[in-house]
Amino acid sequence: ARAEFLRSRLMEWSFCPYELDRSELVDCAIIMIMDAAACVDLNLRACRVRKFVHILESAYYDNPYHNFSHAIDVTQCTFYILHTLGMFSKTGVRRSSLRSPTESSFAVRSILRPTDVVALMVASMCHDLGHPGLNNAFMVRARTQLAEIYNDQSVLENFHAACFSMIMSYFFNEFVSPNGRGVAGTAPATFDYEEFRRVAVHAILATDMARHFEFIGKCKAQYQRFVSGSNLPLTTQQHEAERAQLAASILKCADISNITRPFNVAQRWTRRLNREVTLQGNIEESLGMARSIVVDHSNVPASQIAFYETCGRPLFNAVADLIPELRFMPEQLENNIRNWGFIKSNRKEPEVPYGLKHSATFDLSSSTRAGSTDSAPDFLPRRSM
Repeated sequence: ARAEFLRSRLMEWSFCPYELDRSELVDCAIIMIMDAAACVDLNLRACRVRKFVHILESAYYDNPYHNFSHAIDVTQCTFYILHTLGMFSKTGVRRSSLRSPTESSFAVRSILRPTDVVALMVASMCHDLGHPGLNNAFMVRARTQLAEIYNDQSVLENFHAACFSMIMSYFFNEFVSPNGRGVAGTAPATFDYEEFRRVAVHAILATDMARHFEFIGKCKAQYQRFVSGSNLPLTTQQHEAERAQLAASILKCADISNITRPFNVAQRWTRRLNREVTLQGNIEESLGMARSIVVDHSNVPASQIAFYETCGRPLFNAVADLIPELRFMPEQLENNIRNWGFIKSNRKEPEVPYGLKHSATFDLSSSTRAGSTDSAPDFLPRRSM
């Protein structure tokens, strides 16, 4: 069945949206959002979710990198991470833990709530809404209206978060009403829309690369708090802050997760990003501006190694210290650094890329759709054989 096929792909760390057609990407989004909704017992109608996804799809431009496929890729990573942490299971053993000397296990689930699963999945889908294929530096240098509106601070991230909020206000309430007044669906009293929105917006704003190292510092500080136990027991206010930081860490990692994918997938994203950066340079030159980033196509491995080591390694190591279940991400990143290093030294790709064996499929038997006993929902059309 089509749903079974797509669900199996979503459970693979080697997932690549460019191996699926557009309709399959839309259906992947529907599956992930429906699964997340089940975590908080939201009775969503598939037709409404499909309309919602199509609206999001239409808000993404056909950029080489920042496009609808990137949104699906980031959402799939978030989906995979939350499954790895057991956040989609309502019953059974919780395999995730943050350990400290004072406690045998400090469960991630005791920090994150089911509402956060919904917030993270929708935020992942919306985190680059309306992206123009140009970076913040360009928006500021070109004195764009958006840069003026947001005072040159996290220009695109603020714009994406605003787009998210507008779509939620004018569309999401049609099928999820915070007070149970929905026309097409009902929401339990435990679903707090404002809490959902607060976590999602915070996570989207955290994706600003200009604040990358500031964010890594916050990750390390959170880890130290849990290790020392200095923040335990958590007050209500502390819990909210820790939740927001932990949720933001997941989306932050998902946003640049392509560098931790199997090498053939990582390479594909690199080519697309370089193409987008080159197009920005062409626009800059047409406006009489100097190119802000020059892509040296003869020395791509060196630039990739620099980004992986300078930006990727500190983030993924910091988050893996906090959430040991995500250690596979920095491990694959190190393998990819070795792969780029091999290409740089030998001017050819390795016959067998380092880390190839780490792209195994997630064990479907250990995590099923929350609140459901079936593995293939019936709201998708059957895949022709």
